[in-house]
Amino acid sequence: MQEQNKFSIEKWDHRHWAVFEGYELVCVTVYRKGALEVKKRLEQRASEQPPPAVESAISPSLARPTQ
Repeated sequence: MQEQNKFSIEKWDHRHWAVFEGYELVCVTVYRKGALEVKKRLEQRASEQPPPAVESAISPSLARPTQ
């Protein structure tokens, strides 16, 4: 299941806009329109690529034994 509203835009200061992925800052733009474009492209890319398999990132010595 995919997370809804994974990316968000917030006012950074009196002049800038920030794009976040969850609580992580992705970028800061001068224009809100630029932040909207970054958010749109990130969402498109996230929907195109399946998330990486967790097991592939785990060292074989740390993997759960199979029965």
